[in-house]
Amino acid sequence: MSHHLLYAARALRHKPAFAATAIAALALGIGGNTAMFSVIRGVLLKPLGYRDPDCLVRVSMDTAQFKSRDVPFSLEQFEHMRAARSFSGFGLFLSTVEDMTISGSGTPEALKGARVSANFLEILGVDPVVGRSFTADEDRPGGAAVAMISTALWKRRFGGDPEIAGRTVTLDATPYVVIGVLPAGFEFPFAGLDVWVTRPSEWPWLPSRFWRNVTFLLGFARLRPNTTPEQARAELNVLYAQYAAGNQTLLARRSSMRLAPLHDQIVANVRSMLWILLGAVACVLLIACANVANLMVARSSSRSREFAVRAAIGAGRAHLVGQLLAESLLLAAAGGLAGALLARWGVAAISRINDLYVSRTGPILPRASAIHVDGSVLLFTCVLSLLTGVLCGLFPAFRASRTDLVSTLRESGAAAGKASTGRLRGLLVAGQIAVSMTLLIGSALLLESFARLHAIDPGFQPENLLTLKIALPRARYDTDRKKTQFFDDVVQRVDTVPGVLSAAAALSIPTTNWLRTNIQLPGDPEIPSEQKFAVLQSVTPDYFRTLAIRLRGGRVFNPRDNVPGASPVMVINESLARLIWPAYPDGVNPVGERLFEGADKFAGVMQVIGVVADVHEGGVALETVPEFYVPTVVRPPQLAYLAVRTTSDPRRLANAIRGQVLAVDRDQPISDVRTMTEVLESSVGPRRLALILLGVFAGIAVLLAVVGIYGLISFSVVQRTQELGIRRALGAQHRDIIGLVVSRGLTLALAGIILGIAGAFALTRLLSDLLFHVKPTDPAAFLAVAVLFLVVALAASYFPARRATRIDPMTALRIE
Repeated sequence: MSHHLLYAARALRHKPAFAATAIAALALGIGGNTAMFSVIRGVLLKPLGYRDPDCLVRVSMDTAQFKSRDVPFSLEQFEHMRAARSFSGFGLFLSTVEDMTISGSGTPEALKGARVSANFLEILGVDPVVGRSFTADEDRPGGAAVAMISTALWKRRFGGDPEIAGRTVTLDATPYVVIGVLPAGFEFPFAGLDVWVTRPSEWPWLPSRFWRNVTFLLGFARLRPNTTPEQARAELNVLYAQYAAGNQTLLARRSSMRLAPLHDQIVANVRSMLWILLGAVACVLLIACANVANLMVARSSSRSREFAVRAAIGAGRAHLVGQLLAESLLLAAAGGLAGALLARWGVAAISRINDLYVSRTGPILPRASAIHVDGSVLLFTCVLSLLTGVLCGLFPAFRASRTDLVSTLRESGAAAGKASTGRLRGLLVAGQIAVSMTLLIGSALLLESFARLHAIDPGFQPENLLTLKIALPRARYDTDRKKTQFFDDVVQRVDTVPGVLSAAAALSIPTTNWLRTNIQLPGDPEIPSEQKFAVLQSVTPDYFRTLAIRLRGGRVFNPRDNVPGASPVMVINESLARLIWPAYPDGVNPVGERLFEGADKFAGVMQVIGVVADVHEGGVALETVPEFYVPTVVRPPQLAYLAVRTTSDPRRLANAIRGQVLAVDRDQPISDVRTMTEVLESSVGPRRLALILLGVFAGIAVLLAVVGIYGLISFSVVQRTQELGIRRALGAQHRDIIGLVVSRGLTLALAGIILGIAGAFALTRLLSDLLFHVKPTDPAAFLAVAVLFLVVALAASYFPARRATRIDPMTALRIE
């Protein structure tokens, strides 16, 4: 085999254009597949880094009334289910990241924290790298304030102090004892955490009176040996039914328990998208293989006399096949090496996109820290390169080795091997066009979806709007008056910053967490099955002006509404107006009416003073929901967002605004500093990632298809030099020659388009979850891509056709 490789290397060195084209095509295909395999392996295939990870499940609920799946439950509900015998360990975690502050020595810093039950490390089978885990006493109300920290925080803030265990730090203005450090890369229950504390139900974002009954907890458990998830789910449903039987509200909601493998639950939102993208990049590799096979068929056809001579002097068929396979494998090895380098760049680019678009649910790709081009991935690249070499070279090699010595030696050089080569190469090119068109139609549909998303009116103006998060420590801001005063002072100070038009504080901003509660007309009977729900929003008076939310009727808040003792008032959106008064905007005028809401019953009945336009609180991809606004004095937030409208680029004012916050409280950091445009972009992160990657793959596929068409037509012109020369000698005009050559390319394009449309009907249905207000069979996308390919085929065929018109008849007739 070594002599075959040496001969192949010499042969390829004499054809640098052929070798470079083939290597580039294979590098794109192999590199793309290697990069996507790295992502698939890290996110989907690699087991979680816990003991017996297949035994770990996540526990949540499905609620028929709200048509909700995989939703949290309450502490009270958990206490009735914790007796389940199907689990060797059953724990809880708060379903959202908790914003915490660390202060004292050094600059105050905003941290990401998680509230977990004390047994979380025992369930996962993980040991701290320093110190110990939590104890049961530390998980009870009133237990000791202890915390575990990440390796990253330990090294960043404490210099990797080996004596960190037992050290007291100030978290949320409360002394906490650090009892341990978790391993590097530990990401439970969320990625990017700094701190873990106990008592998951004690969420500072909510008043303590809601801690037992509001549903914001998720469960995780370890199955006992020989226990299936179905058995555990059945037991939990029995326990939950016993609990719900004593609570008519819960019984009316027709809820049931949900169990899912922990790994599957973590990657559920991206699984189908990643497999689709892997299939797409596999198609790119097939196109690259077809391109290289086309080149090799052309090359072997031009060498048919050489092979015939070698066969005539005794070379066996196995020798000829081995020689051509050696060339193919050498090209694939070079393409694989270049592809591995491209894959490293591709993985880095995907990681940057993932870090850039972080939404309220975290990065686009979970387990992103596990994505690496490591030894396993390189082994995949080697195997893929080997298979690619065989795939590209085997058929051309067998075809070239089946040489009819007599007929081949009789043919002239230009005609040798011409009989069937054209048909074979045409089929390969048509296949390339079909696959390329399928990918391009998928990209077109995603692009159309993205355009429709950006055309949606979010209900406010996101331009020149800066947002940031402020989490107030409960220990320092333990009264409503303190919280209200803090946000009033911050808003007033930020308003004075040069370049600021207005500022406001709010319980949430679009795409972040929201609080939903029941709402009704005073005097209406409280029938659980007929309860109406709306999102509660607590804001300072300038919120509507700062976000430029349109007023539909009445008025918005003024400073007099936001002082202690003021009459309780609310502003509602149009969706809530239609929910309570279905005839709106006709019939009853909501302004002046009174409503009762369940989250703050102490506030009593509140008067509606205004109606504003709907805002897409969940992001532009989600429909608007009923919502009402109250002044912050009615419900002072523990965690709030600051929205600042500026005259120019808002990011330039971030440091000045941070300074105003520190002027009010020198230990209060801010976090999540982003423009509202960035916030909205993050809400469509998965769609953007799919669009970028599928668009790149489709672009590569189209480029390879263009190369294939151009190469085929160019080779056809060379093979038909004598024929074209004769036609010229007989009086054929330039347009006749151009039409003859171009028609060949257009015929192949039409065949590929027909096949591509059929393939696209299958692919686009898989993309339906990523599409927005676009049908998978949208005719405009199919027609646009078909026209594009006809134009591309015309362009790729035109230049070889022009060259054909310059053939000199006398020279052509002398060619042998």
